[in-house]
Amino acid sequence: MLSITIFFLAISMIDSGRLINDNALRREKKQLYLCGTYPNQYYSNSPCPSQQVCPNGGRYLNVGCSSAAQCTPYYSGRSTCVKGCCCTVVESTTDTAHFGVCPSGQLSEVVCNRKSMCQSGENCMTGLCCTMTGNEWNSACGGLAALGSCNTAGQCPSGQFCSSSNYCCECPVGRSAGRCQNGVCPSGFSCASNGFCCASCPGNAMPYGACRNGTCGGRKRCSAGNICC
Repeated sequence: MLSITIFFLAISMIDSGRLINDNALRREKKQLYLCGTYPNQYYSNSPCPSQQVCPNGGRYLNVGCSSAAQCTPYYSGRSTCVKGCCCTVVESTTDTAHFGVCPSGQLSEVVCNRKSMCQSGENCMTGLCCTMTGNEWNSACGGLAALGSCNTAGQCPSGQFCSSSNYCCECPVGRSAGRCQNGVCPSGFSCASNGFCCASCPGNAMPYGACRNGTCGGRKRCSAGNICC
């Protein structure tokens, strides 16, 4: 009787071990989804896309991927890997090369020489109409902070100019190179009536914005005074 009991106990332990192992295997299994259409089918850990538009706005190529390089053989244009699926890249059709750049980084092609030429909520920042951010004073003088605000008559204290943004600066446009030395200024600057070295664009044209990190938009060149000409 004892031997029979031991026999059934051993079988029970073996069955329990199998059950534990089976449960462990079930936990290790991952559900895979077969996506795409033959011959470009692929397995995915997430459900297959129900639409043909990728999250980036491109088109699904029905090819699985883990890097953008794996997508290039399946599309002649630009492609990328988005969430394990190859997608086309939507090319921008807007030519922004002719736009100037505001101090905030906003693009603008609306030129001005005074604030009243811009729409409500905009200011004339070194020749460009830019959306007001509340920080115009901090870059009103060719990227430098203003000395103050112009009064209602468009005037500033003696020795200062009222800029296009209605802020007071050392120069009419751009930033100064300091005071003139016996009427002499560095190359690209000339001695203004207030005794400061100021710059201007050729023909005294209004700049196309101020330089940002030494560069300009609108195919302009960063000139003396940190202005785009």
